[in-house]
Amino acid sequence: MHVLVVDPNVAFATLLTEELSRQGYDVTQCADGAEALNAARAYTPELALLDMALEEPDAIDLARQLREINPSLHLMLIPLIGEDLDPSTTAISVQGVLPKPFFLPELPERIEAALRAPVQTDSAPSARTEPAPVSSPEPEPEAVETVKIAAPPPIQETTHKGGISPQSFRRCRRDAIRAMEELAREVGADAVLLSVGDELITWTGQVTQTDAEAIAVAVLHGWNTAQEVARILGREQSHFEQSISGGDYMLYALSVKADALLSVAIRGTAPLGLLRHRTRGAAEEIAEMCI
Repeated sequence: MHVLVVDPNVAFATLLTEELSRQGYDVTQCADGAEALNAARAYTPELALLDMALEEPDAIDLARQLREINPSLHLMLIPLIGEDLDPSTTAISVQGVLPKPFFLPELPERIEAALRAPVQTDSAPSARTEPAPVSSPEPEPEAVETVKIAAPPPIQETTHKGGISPQSFRRCRRDAIRAMEELAREVGADAVLLSVGDELITWTGQVTQTDAEAIAVAVLHGWNTAQEVARILGREQSHFEQSISGGDYMLYALSVKADALLSVAIRGTAPLGLLRHRTRGAAEEIAEMCI
């Protein structure tokens, strides 16, 4: 059984590849659509896992091209962290979803369910049209898992100190994640988080949501402590930067603006100058995109 893993996040793709290989699958790992199409022609995989962060072509266009090569190909899509599948996915037959983050013990069941699910004929034209009302394909009785696409809840604006709205970051989450993943690759981080006040907006890396929330709380505590010190000294704090080393991890945090914070967790240590420079660059990029 050959499986194709297509994900621009090398760390996440490597984790999937190693685990699938350990389970006995033949796996080909690709970082973009061109590699995936070449691999599909060479190996004829039975299953492809496609990350929704793919570009040129994006995951949906790539899925259509892979189905042209192999009409019976089973598909699993990997949504961005904290997001549902795009409504455009209803135009293709999808057999499974692998959300980020996930627990490794869940992977075998999800893979087997996707391989058991029927592959229906894709009916969407190559040109993009307005998506039809969201609906899930009707599974056959033996299918364990179906794709369910939930409509996002209405956005309710809340504003933190300095006029920062968490929604302004959620609207540009896709672009923010790209900047955060690039930062993680450059400094070798295990996790990169974006939070506003006590709200975790998004994160990337090999940590669970519980751990990401715990890190965000720890960073917020440092931010509040720094604010209190500034108040005692009669100063107004407009910027926050923190580096904590101890045990097996180093934690570095920097304010994007007001109490919007970008945090980096690294196993071991990293050159503080490089970490400060690259985190500041990512924070400025995110601020430009989102504020």
